[in-house]
This record gives sequence, C-alpha cells and structure tokens, in this order.
Amino acid sequence: MKFKNQHLSQQEISLSDDEVNTLGPELVLEDCSVVSSCTAEAIVIAGVRMKGGVFDQRLPLSNYHFERAHFERVSFIGSYSGCDFGDWDSEQKSSIVDCDFTNARLDGSRFLRCKTETIRFPKWPCFTIVNPRSARQYVISQNWPGRVGTTLDIYTDADSECVAITGDAERIAKKNKLSVTDFRNLLIKIPGILIID
Repeated sequence: MKFKNQHLSQQEISLSDDEVNTLGPELVLEDCSVVSSCTAEAIVIAGVRMKGGVFDQRLPLSNYHFERAHFERVSFIGSYSGCDFGDWDSEQKSSIVDCDFTNARLDGSRFLRCKTETIRFPKWPCFTIVNPRSARQYVISQNWPGRVGTTLDIYTDADSECVAITGDAERIAKKNKLSVTDFRNLLIKIPGILIID
C-alpha cells in the first residue's frame, strides 16, 4: 500500500504485514487513525506529517526509527521496543511534539531532539530517564544487581541529541530475577528519572 501526495483528514489507515506499506512522500494525516498490524520490515516512511489522531501499533514494533516523520498531538498505542522518535541531525527531517504515550509500552526507545516537557511518557512499569547523558556518571558509579548495570550503561551512553529514553521495568526486573518493586527502588535514585503511576 502506498499513501503519498495526499492530505487526509479523519480517516482510518490500515497497514498490514502482508505487504510493504509506504507513507509519503508529501503525506499529511490530520486527526487520522493509523492502525498498524506490521513489523518494521513492512513500514517505509518516505515523508509523513501526522497532526492529531492515533498511531495504533497492533504488533510489537522493534528497532524502528520513525525517520522522515513529523508527529504533533498524536496518541501512541501499542508496544515499541528499540524505536527512535525524532531525529539525530535535524528537526526538519523528523520531529515529535506534544504527543501522548500513556497508553503505549516502550522498551529501550529513545526521544531525539525534542522538548520532553511536551511529551506524555508511558506509565509504570515503564520508566523514563530524561537527559540520560547527565545520569551516566551516577549509573556507572553504582554496583547494580545482575546485568542491570549493563542495561543502564547502554541507556545512558547517549549523545546529547538523545533527550530521553524509556525502558520496561517489568522486563528488566524479570531478566535479572528482581521484583518490580525492588527494581523501582533502585531506579528512583537515578538523576532525571521519571516514573508515572
């Protein structure tokens, strides 16, 4: 499916994993619902601007950079692992502003070159480290249980363009044989940590 050179308003766009779906170039979606039942290999973004509406990811989306995508006032639903929102080089290429992730599950997903105060991050058991680079010194100075230190080391080994990273406490705790409560008690000491109940 190819959606390009269009300005669509209040429509539902369904993306299927059975084919490669191309969004753009010159695609504007205003108050639309994008319902994606695809993995990363089935989505190509070639230039889309989404204003309002919902991006509903029905299958877990892994290791995907929403490049050449501009999101404004969009609510995200579903599971996103290792995904990047925004852009490393320029907000002209990709951006995210005033978006809502409170009904999404994020794990190891980064927010690039955006104003974090405009983003509504996922609720616990997700956690977000705002300005992860500034938390790095604390993270590497601690004696973490299991491989928690390795995970947090990766999260905070970030360039300044990465203004926030969100992880899944439930997954990390389980992998390291910790209770979610014990893991939370470790997390709350990290500079810039954001936990939303």
